[in-house]
Amino acid sequence: MKKKLLLLILVVFSIIAHGQADKIKHLPVELQNSGIYHIAAVRTVDTATFVDVHVTFIPGWWSMFSKKNFIKAVDSEQRIYPKGIAGAAFDEKLRTPKSGDTLVTLIFDPLPAHVQQIDFGDAERTYIYGINLDGKAKQFRKRSDDQKEKEALEWVHAELAKAETPEVLTSYDGDDFFGRDSVRIVGYIKGYDPRLGFSSGIIYQSDLFTREDFPATARIYENGTFEVSYEALYPEITSIVINDQTIEFYAEPGHTIGLLLDWGDFLQGDRYRDRSYTWQHTQYLGDLGEFNESLFAIDTRRPDYKKLLDSQKKVAPSEFKNTWLNQWKAESLHFDSVLLASNVDAKLSSLIKAQLDMVYATYFFEYASNRDYYSKQDTANQILKMPLPDDYYDFVNELDFNKQTYLVSSDFSVFINRYEYADPFRIRSVFKDSTLTQPETAKMGLINDIALGRHITVMLKQLPDFGNKLVEKELIERPTVVRNIKDYSDYLETRRAGYELPDTDGAKVFKSIADKYKGKVLIVDFWAEWCAPCRAGIEAHLADREKYADHPDFAFLFVTDQSTSEKFYREYTAKQKMVNSYKVSDDEYLALRELFRFNGIPRYILVDAEGRILDDKYIMRNWKSDFVKRFPDKFKRADFLDN
Repeated sequence: MKKKLLLLILVVFSIIAHGQADKIKHLPVELQNSGIYHIAAVRTVDTATFVDVHVTFIPGWWSMFSKKNFIKAVDSEQRIYPKGIAGAAFDEKLRTPKSGDTLVTLIFDPLPAHVQQIDFGDAERTYIYGINLDGKAKQFRKRSDDQKEKEALEWVHAELAKAETPEVLTSYDGDDFFGRDSVRIVGYIKGYDPRLGFSSGIIYQSDLFTREDFPATARIYENGTFEVSYEALYPEITSIVINDQTIEFYAEPGHTIGLLLDWGDFLQGDRYRDRSYTWQHTQYLGDLGEFNESLFAIDTRRPDYKKLLDSQKKVAPSEFKNTWLNQWKAESLHFDSVLLASNVDAKLSSLIKAQLDMVYATYFFEYASNRDYYSKQDTANQILKMPLPDDYYDFVNELDFNKQTYLVSSDFSVFINRYEYADPFRIRSVFKDSTLTQPETAKMGLINDIALGRHITVMLKQLPDFGNKLVEKELIERPTVVRNIKDYSDYLETRRAGYELPDTDGAKVFKSIADKYKGKVLIVDFWAEWCAPCRAGIEAHLADREKYADHPDFAFLFVTDQSTSEKFYREYTAKQKMVNSYKVSDDEYLALRELFRFNGIPRYILVDAEGRILDDKYIMRNWKSDFVKRFPDKFKRADFLDN
């Protein structure tokens, strides 16, 4: 009876609190690792401890509580799990109301009277560290944090001061636009703590000309400072990803950028997962600091991508073309007035306008590219049956194909990909040895040189001497494009016979896994729960794994990261007979990405019996016939391929 009365009181409290969610205050904490969950109150009576969890999230999105949620004293490893809940149900989706606030009360066995601080989390993650039950913030920690910040900022400024950098570009039109050099980022995350569970970030850099990825991992030190370097060929807006949050910056080859971040922005970014949140505390330092500050202070008013997707099925091509062309022109005029009123210099103004062109041009390509796919899914849709008007692609006349500023835009890589596969500009990815002429339908200019160059790199993998033929024929006029392709040809040549792993953190992680299988040829598959192509490939080769499970000369290995949930990982690897599976930490996975230079998955690595890397972009499609050719002494056609 007493327990029922307590529960009734608890429910009444929760109802009242729900109506006053916007007035809820949170208990002071040492460290917050979630922007969604906050502790409003902790109350202990003889029979139970009640923990009021304030959920702040995007309206309409859902959160979830389970019996694996826990509290524990900070000086103990003993977790206490809930025995009841009010305001929600265990393991059921809890939709966030329009206010963005929800209050849920978890009921635990009573905490010991001496406990002053607790942690709160779930089975796989601690959300909040050091919740002060007396409601008072600890002043000594603030003094310690202030000292840590002072030392961290001194380091950042010292690194910037000793950096030797060339002159900042005055425009994007000159011959000095291209210049291969390193870019270095030095920074500090205010509020960082190693308990947050990550110690690295990553820049997903790519070579535009050769399509090669070369991600660079940032090392984050215990005091919150971080650094990373990567190679750049020209100025570009790019980004660094830390703890799944993306921070954009602008860099020029040879320069060092200072980047000051605040953990509070990470928490807000965690809450606003629809990416509507604009970071409030980011600071850019160095000789490009002011340019970065000005660039990201301008609201570019990007068009609604969801509206575009909806248009593909509901708006006729001619109507879409006219509507979006008019909007493109209106936005261009708008930015002319905004940039003029803001007294923005010509360099920044040209970049903002280039960003605008890339976004809208890409939208035109996007509308056209998926219509065939959707029409096969929705055969009754009359809009999808309408052909594109003959003048649909006339929007390219709005673009100056020799404008180098386009390359600086963060949207250019998507634009060029859509452009090179769109009719009537299609530059096909399958070439013959004799195909050393530019397609007649293609315009002349910078973008076409890049598009053609990107497809020529396909041939470099098939024909070792193709790079030399390219130079002899003088197919591409721009020396920078030719040099990049030739460098890539040389790089591939050094990889053809296989290579040893370097002495890096990523190599150590990989060897700790692969060395257990020395003596066997390995196919290493990088995958994740959310990656549909990864899972399709895994499921397509289930029969192969069953058939060759005990083969003495080779094995399949599978590697994923923490984005794959533990429950899914256990069930999926068992169902798919993925015997040699490894789930590594996010930091280790980023190091492996850098090691094998990949931004996307699935990715397959072929390793020989001695541990040498034979192919770090292996194609699984015809792996058995390839094995027969590569390793004729181990894999005979009669007992391997034909069975």
